[in-house]
Amino acid sequence: MTLHDPHTSGKGLKGDEASGSAGRQKTGRLPALRWAELPKPVALRKMLGPGVILVAVGIGSGEYISHPYITSQVGLTFLWAAAVGLGLQYFINTEVARYTLATGETAVTGFTRLWRGWAPLFVIMTVIPFAWPGWMSSAATMVTFTAGGQGNVQWISIGGLVLIGLVLTLSPIVYKTVERLELLKVIAILIFAVVIILFVIGWEPWAALPSATAQGAFRMPDGISAAFVVTAMVFAGGGGALNLTVSNYIRDKGWGMGAHAPRIVSPITGHEEAGSGTGTQFKMTPENTANWKIWWKNAKTEQFWSFFVIGLFTIVIFSLLAYRLIPVGTYEGKGDLSFIQLQASVIGEQFGGVLQTFYLLIGTVALMFANLAVVDIVARVVADVLAVSYLREHKFWTEAKIYSVSVWTMVGLGIVILGAGVTQPITLLAMAAILNCGVMVVYCALLIQVNRKLHKVVRISRPRMVALGIAVVFYAAVAIFTTITQIQAIAAA
Repeated sequence: MTLHDPHTSGKGLKGDEASGSAGRQKTGRLPALRWAELPKPVALRKMLGPGVILVAVGIGSGEYISHPYITSQVGLTFLWAAAVGLGLQYFINTEVARYTLATGETAVTGFTRLWRGWAPLFVIMTVIPFAWPGWMSSAATMVTFTAGGQGNVQWISIGGLVLIGLVLTLSPIVYKTVERLELLKVIAILIFAVVIILFVIGWEPWAALPSATAQGAFRMPDGISAAFVVTAMVFAGGGGALNLTVSNYIRDKGWGMGAHAPRIVSPITGHEEAGSGTGTQFKMTPENTANWKIWWKNAKTEQFWSFFVIGLFTIVIFSLLAYRLIPVGTYEGKGDLSFIQLQASVIGEQFGGVLQTFYLLIGTVALMFANLAVVDIVARVVADVLAVSYLREHKFWTEAKIYSVSVWTMVGLGIVILGAGVTQPITLLAMAAILNCGVMVVYCALLIQVNRKLHKVVRISRPRMVALGIAVVFYAAVAIFTTITQIQAIAAA
């Protein structure tokens, strides 16, 4: 863990080897990366976490609501988009992880080294898309379904946001609390998935899955609003700026060079750690190179199983459930939570009230915990940017304190939006998805830039640059398609 002088640690090396793991990263207006030892890799079983948190957000929107509704309208023909979306985000997440494992600083800090203007822009691009509390208003609506129509969605939503604020600012080590809650949520959903596979879905939907998916490959579904399609595509998995916080979680778990960064704790109940949000790098010795390969392999494996596989599995299962319960084309309602209410009533009629209540409670927990993860993620990005770019020398405003203020700012914004009467959950989720599509175009291009500058041993490969390039084109096309469609709809109104 010893830090070294950056002017002496590379002595005796030549050319590209003279640089550490950070390679040719620009300094910009930030301090140069310090030198430190690359920690020994931890066992793969101890690396579970970041992927689970991100996929838990997706389970609260794309998996539970959007894809099942689309399935009720067009069958299983749109599931290709889930595989594509999760696949692209797998590459995004692992490239975010690469930068932080090699430098110990977040990807957003790396972008700021390229141009200081990215600092305020990423605060804006993170806060605005996720200020809309669509997950919480959805969870509140689910509470009223479970209570037989009793309860006020607005007040339940506000109470839920306040509870989220308390949980995140009173937890001694915030990451551990978030990880445990989201892991419990994913486990509960997987248990529910096993139950419906065994007792509800049956063999027919599984038999129809391969041919239906192949038939609809790379086609946009007819009769579904563009905003709803974007919600399904962007929030399959994480989506938007959420994916960038793989960096923050790696630092809090102490992976790679993230072990040299301080963790975010509660200023009230935790012990703040000394340290800097700017990064460190390691010398490219044979031992460090071998350790790096293990860190990188384990990070990819963690994201593949906990993010891609679990995310795709849950989307498929909830879509098959909708296919089994609601014959294609028979539901003529909107893609809102009345669709979930219909599914719950069919489950109750065919399989009993216990399973119906379980389904609604799973949805409530999934959506509320998704909003908790969103508030945590947004606050992390904002705290990181402000602490590194603007308040680096300020003794009082530590990253932990900025994080707590950011949490309550997000809670306050959500309450204001709900107080203004904007409580329709699908509208709120669609707003977040459309805005985040543009954000993903920007940071995918920036990830290519910063990861190309890393040392040749750790830098991004050409196939992965192609994958991120495809992501840029894909999300740009979706954003343009949605914008044009929305303008046409407004003009025709």
